Order: sequence, then structure tokens, then C-alpha cells
Amino acid sequence: MSIPLTFDWATLAWLYTRLRWWWRGRAPAQVALALLLGAGGCVPALQLEEAQSAAQVEQEGRRRSEAQLAQAEVENERLRGQMREEKQALEEREQALSQAALDTAAQGKQRQDAEGMVEQLRGELARAGNHLQAFHDDKQKLEQSLSAEAAHGEALARLSRDVALSFSDPLATGEYALDTEQGALVLRLPSDDLLGDGAELKPDAARTLEILARVMKSHLPAKLRVEDSAAPGDALRVAPVVAALGARGVGPERFQSLQAADPASEAAAPAAAAAPSPTATPEIRFAFSVP
Repeated sequence: MSIPLTFDWATLAWLYTRLRWWWRGRAPAQVALALLLGAGGCVPALQLEEAQSAAQVEQEGRRRSEAQLAQAEVENERLRGQMREEKQALEEREQALSQAALDTAAQGKQRQDAEGMVEQLRGELARAGNHLQAFHDDKQKLEQSLSAEAAHGEALARLSRDVALSFSDPLATGEYALDTEQGALVLRLPSDDLLGDGAELKPDAARTLEILARVMKSHLPAKLRVEDSAAPGDALRVAPVVAALGARGVGPERFQSLQAADPASEAAAPAAAAAPSPTATPEIRFAFSVP
């Protein structure tokens, strides 16, 4: 069924009202559709209602699309903000990691320097310890040497005292001489007091030999070297004297052989003993030595 569209005042008013209502928020396509419908003369009422419903559905869909678009924009902006925050946090984390790596490298360098310094100090301490140990060893050796020298000096002093007291009279008159040579105590007396022309012992030599034997027995660590200045190094020349002392309790281990005499001591001996002149008085030298 069709309703004819006439241009009376009622129809125009109704059309004007519809157009105003459509015009609000309508797209230009909807306005053009309405104009076509109005200019076309007459349209079926059912088609007009369908067109209106379609327009309303389209408007509602557009409104929903715009709302969804606005919501999507808000969500997109929120995601952008979240991404910016995460990016900033990531950059801060990377900076922190870079700073941590730099601090670790610096600490490693400091640790290496400290280890090198510790090794150097250990080397210095080891060298200082070696020096201290060497100094300690030298000190102990020096103390031992000083103790030995002190003991040697005391022993030599006691021996000198006993020899001097035992031969006080001939020493006082100058007949005998008592000196020290190269750390040894040397008693010199004329050969004529002990030996005859045939290198045999004189009867008067018994008293002197008794005194010498007594002194040697009183100082057990002491050693004795007997030598004739007229024949230095000739053991046969003084063999009777050595044998007589041995018979009086002075064992052979208490004598020093002439071959074992120190060359430096020989060189330092007086010139008269090394090479006596024809006018020099031959002497028997008794060299006492203590360890």
C-alpha cells in the first residue's frame, strides 16, 4: 500500500520536523538520502520507517565505534606511558649495571694493586728476615768468638801468671825472658842451661824440667812447642828435652810438632830466632799455647 506525498502544509510541517531531527548528528549521506526521499515525490511509509531504523542503527554503530576508538586511544596512551616508564626503568637498570660493572672493574684493579703491594711487602719482609737472620747468626758467631777469646785470654793469663811465678828469680835477673808471640806465651832460656855440647841434658836441667812439667800438668788444655833457636825446625836438636818432659808426665799429645808451626808465626818471630847471628846466644824456646 502506498501513501501519496502531497505538498500541503501538514506534509511540509511533518517533513520539516523530520529533517531537523535527522540533521542533528547525521552524516551528509543521510541528509542526501532524506532530500532524495523528499524530492522523489512519494515513498512507501514502510520503506521510510526502515530507512529511519537503518539510519538510527548506523548512528548507534558510529557512536559505539567512536566510543571504542576513544577507549582505544586512552588505552593506547596508557600503554605508551607504561612503555615510556618501562623504557626509563630499563635505561636506569642499564646505567646501574654499567656503573656496577665499572665499580667491579675498579675494585678488581684495586684488588690487583693491593695483591701486588702485598707480594712486594712479602718480598721486602723476606729480605728483611734474611738480613735479620744473617745479623743474628753473625751476632752469635761474634758472641761465641768473644767468649772464646775471653776464655783464651783468661787461660793465657793464668798460664802466664804460673810461668812467671815458677821462674820468678831468673826472670827477675833477666836470665830468662817471657814474651807473647802470635797469641802464645814464649819462655826463652839459654841452651847452655839445658843442653851440653853433645846435645845431652845437663844435670842442672832437671829442676827446670820439673817446673815445666808441673806447669803443663796444672794447665791440661795447654800445648807446648820446644825449639832451639840455633837450629829452627830441627826436632832432633830438642828431642832430649821433649823426652825428659815426657818422662815427667807430659804426654806426646801435649806437644806441637815443629812442622806444624804456623808460618806466619815463624815470620813474625824475632830476627835473632829465625836467623841467629854468630854472636847471638842460642836459646831454647818453650811456646805455650791455649785453645
